[in-house]
Amino acid sequence: MYYSHRYLKRKTPEGGINRREYIGHLVDEYYTSTNVEAQEQVTANLANFAYDPLNWPHLLGVDALDVFLAALETHNPNLQLHSVAAFCNICLDKNAVKFIIENIVTIKTTFLSTEHAEVVLHSLALFYQLLKAELSCKEAIITPELLKRVQHWRKDSNDERVVKLCQVFLEDFGCRTEVFNLSHVVPPETAALHTGSSSTKTGDYNYIHSKELPVKERRVHGALLNAVVAGIIGTKLPGPGTVVLEQNFKFLKPCRLETDTVVTVRLLEQRKISTVEYDCRQRGDVVFAGKAKLLTRSDAT
Repeated sequence: MYYSHRYLKRKTPEGGINRREYIGHLVDEYYTSTNVEAQEQVTANLANFAYDPLNWPHLLGVDALDVFLAALETHNPNLQLHSVAAFCNICLDKNAVKFIIENIVTIKTTFLSTEHAEVVLHSLALFYQLLKAELSCKEAIITPELLKRVQHWRKDSNDERVVKLCQVFLEDFGCRTEVFNLSHVVPPETAALHTGSSSTKTGDYNYIHSKELPVKERRVHGALLNAVVAGIIGTKLPGPGTVVLEQNFKFLKPCRLETDTVVTVRLLEQRKISTVEYDCRQRGDVVFAGKAKLLTRSDAT
């Protein structure tokens, strides 16, 4: 919650320590303490102070930002979290943002190496504010390494907050130009096109696709899933004229017949050699996922 100067003056006892002096004592304690837990408590308190704009001049006046930077360069995840949270809180201050931009490489280095979901959340929130408020140029923050890390967290994190924020970040800053969803149910007759009589051409007589099995036990042929993805790539995203150069995919779970299947293709990079990633989901579970490099013709849209 935000406080006014009048409120703070009324709550400060006669002869008591004022806000600037108290924050200064915290800064001194960080440097003089050899106890990690005490340092964690100091950075947590300073990060909380950074939440209220009324405290920003005090934090700047006692060089608290240097404390945040020093803590960020440690390998302590709690100190790193408090530091990046503080930078996120204070980044809209015109003086603080200069300090942050000057040290953006250190902040990005922490983001690229952390395994702490909360550090990821606050780092992305910081980057997002800097870019949306046009306080930093895109080139200073958006690098291939950073995008790769964001894509990793979006795909592999078990924290729904991280997944959603990564998706928003990628979409808002041009890293996902389009998302195409195709929702359909695979009927037995469609799956039969890839087995049965066609097996004489493919040599695939695997009984798991056979019509002799009950529908509930039968599995959709992997070639069919890949064909659906190829159809989206060739007609929708990037579009006609696209040639697949390289694919890497995994079948993570059985794909069942007569079950709603959502196929999603995302364009990661759009250039002459483009990159897409894709997945197929049934009941929320990923059954098929992969990535492809594409040769995109100039007339492809």
